[in-house]
Parts: sequence; structure tokens; C-alpha cells
Amino acid sequence: MTPHPLVAGAARAVAGLAPAVRRLLCDDAILRDTKAAADRGYFTPDEDERVRSWFARYLTARSELSETIRDLRPLAQPRRDGEIRDATRMQAFIVAYAAACTLVNAGRGLVREIAHHTVVQRKLNEQHAGQRIPRKQYTAVYRSLTSPRHAWQLAQAIELADTNRDAIDAAAADPILAPVVDVIESNESVLRMGVRQYLRARLRYRWHSYRRRRASAAQQGLFHLAAASGRVIAEMRLPWHRDRLRRAHRAHLASLVRPGDVFVVRHDRVMSNLFLPGYWPHVALYVGSAADRATHAIEVDEACAAAWVDPHCVLEARKDGVLFRPLDDTLAVDAVVVLRPSLAAADVAAAIARAAIHHGKLYNFDFDFFTADRLVCTEVVYRAYEGIGGVTFPLQTRAGRLTLSAEDILDLAVANRGFETVAVFGTPHVGNRVVTGADAAHALAASYQAGRS
Repeated sequence: MTPHPLVAGAARAVAGLAPAVRRLLCDDAILRDTKAAADRGYFTPDEDERVRSWFARYLTARSELSETIRDLRPLAQPRRDGEIRDATRMQAFIVAYAAACTLVNAGRGLVREIAHHTVVQRKLNEQHAGQRIPRKQYTAVYRSLTSPRHAWQLAQAIELADTNRDAIDAAAADPILAPVVDVIESNESVLRMGVRQYLRARLRYRWHSYRRRRASAAQQGLFHLAAASGRVIAEMRLPWHRDRLRRAHRAHLASLVRPGDVFVVRHDRVMSNLFLPGYWPHVALYVGSAADRATHAIEVDEACAAAWVDPHCVLEARKDGVLFRPLDDTLAVDAVVVLRPSLAAADVAAAIARAAIHHGKLYNFDFDFFTADRLVCTEVVYRAYEGIGGVTFPLQTRAGRLTLSAEDILDLAVANRGFETVAVFGTPHVGNRVVTGADAAHALAASYQAGRS
């Protein structure tokens, strides 16, 4: 049975996240930095920058895993007798269970391998405005690992997995689910914590919490710090949130866009956006309809053509991979900028063809810009346009890595270097309306002032 689209997307996300988490926890540079800081009693500025960047990537991966579990929960609820008889629900449970195994492994790896000293724990509990990391995130992760409620939920999940072990093993024959079964086999052991181990971990957390509260009280008295919200970021919910870009706005933008345009978007309710730098965190490439593909004589292989069918007209890298998506899906956001390349039609068609070959690849949770088998969102645009018609993207070094952020692409439009601003919606200066032309260019520049102040 072919997995449900939601299950297939979640499986791709877990298949990309699990190895990314493993590499994060085995990052030699971070292991050296944290050990050196623990030995001397403080972090140097270079170490501080690297650890902050690393922790932002870690929290992003953790948030994506939590979101994957939440997305699948309605499909994965078991029957009262503990069996999951519906095939779709069984598949959803397998993927959600793999995500939970990875999430717990990520938490224990942070506590045991990275934050092994109070100097490191204090550093990870600091607020960092640049990465939009709130205070006490290390404590939040530690608390979630030792929560009695979470322990009970994981015990239920283990019992369900044991009850349905034959179905999990059989899923290894499915090409979409096979990587997920591998994730379970590699990570499941971390869930099977005995009662004594759990109690010891809970006592260690209570001691950590006691020491942290004493230190925090002194700091708050000295520096008048605001009280922390206490909400665990990875578990935050915004069920009441409604995207500000409504149907009429999407229809207006649809009338303006052309194949090759770039969407730069902001979504206020996506938790992983909290850990991405800048006011504008995400981009997508508008490739047009199947009819546009024929009009511009864009040649693609059969698999790509089969996926690039109406209403799928946007190529976008998200946690479930690099996929063609409907415009309404991409524009389910709170703010958007539309950029247009200053290129001839033939060059735009060539760029779209270059981008299309990446359809179906996994998302790059390592944010390694030079690994072509997995892509981040900005890399789709970079690999489409770099070197075409003189377009060049200046890569920026951040925490020792060459990167291209969404705002780096916007910088080109602000400077009229290869891209122009077509439309803007949802910035503080514009509000809930679409502006175009010179007004759009001014609104984009103003959004930088709002986001970077």
C-alpha cells in the first residue's frame, strides 16, 4: 500500500532529520569547544559564536521532529485494544515512533555528550537575540526528558511498538518507510530506560533545576531580568493563529507572479522559525504551471514531469524535502516578498530547468551549502540562478560556514543586483495589503529596519 501523502512527507522528514541529529551530536568542533570552555571556566568569543550557531541548528531539528509527531498524531491514534489495524494509521505510527526515538536520542545526547558541565549548561540557557533563542532552552530540553508525563507517553508508545512489531518489520519492504524502520532500529534502545535509570535522571534534573533557580534569582535581582515564560518552545502551540495572507491576497499575488519569481516568506506560527536568523527566514521558487513549462520549452525527466502537474507550481525545500507544491500551500504565510530576476526569458527557463532536477531530494538539516544531495530552501534558488546571466550570490561566513540566507537574497533586490522587488505583503509598514512597484521596494527596505533593529 502506497503511504498516505502526509505519512510519506513525514517519513522523508525523519529520514533527513535522524542523520542530521546524529551528526550534530558528533560534531568534533563543538565537542572540542565545550570541553575547552569547561576546562577554563568560560567560552571565548569564537567558541561562543560556534556554540550559538550549533544550538540554533539543534533546536531547529528538535522543533521539526516535534512538529512531525504533532502532524501525524491524528492518523496514529490506536484502537482501545492496543492494535493499529488500519494500514494508514499503522504507517503513521511507525513514522511518529521513529521521530520520537530520534527526539529522545537528541535530548539525551545533548545532556550527556554536549552539556556535560555547568559552564556549558549556563551557556545554552542564555538568550541569544541573533538566533532568536529564548532563555533556558537547555533546561527545557532536560525537563522534557525527565517529565513523568512524557515517560508515561513513551511507555505507551513502546508497548504499541512491541504489540505491532511484525508490522514494523514488514514496513522495511516499503521504499518510503524503509529508512524510517532503520531509524527505529538505531535509536529505539534509548526509549527503553528502566525505572531506576528514570528516577536517577529525574533526581539529576531536580538538582540542576534547584541550582539554576538559585543562580537565576540572583541574576534577576541584579539585572532586573524579565521572568521566563517557562513554556517549552518545542511544545508550543498556536492553534488560534490564522495566516494573515488571505484568499483574496493570494489571488492578487497569483495575478502578478511569473515563472522564475522568488517568494521570500515569513510565517509567525512556525516554531522552527524562532531559531532562524533574520526577519525573513524562508524562500521558494515559483516555476509556473505545466502549461508554462510547455510554453517555455523547459525539458525535465519523466519523474519530474509527473510531479510538476497542476496545481503544483512552486518548487520549495521544507522538512519533507524538495517538492513541487501548490501556490496556496506556499503562500499560507503571514508576510511575503516577490522578487523577479532581471534576466531574459531564455535564461529564466534555463534556471528553472536547473532547479527542477533537484525535485525529490531530502531537506538539508545540516545546513551544509556544498552538499548537493540534500538542499536547504535558499539553495534551490542558488542552484537555479548562480552564474546565469551574470547573477552571483555572495555567500556569507557565519560561525565558520559559508551560507546564503533569505535576507542575503533580499539584499540583491534592495541593491538592484540581479533581482527586483515586485510585491510585498504583511510587513509592519504595509500591514495586510499587497503593494507593488516603488512602494514595494520601500516596504522591503523598511522591513529590514524592523527585523534588524
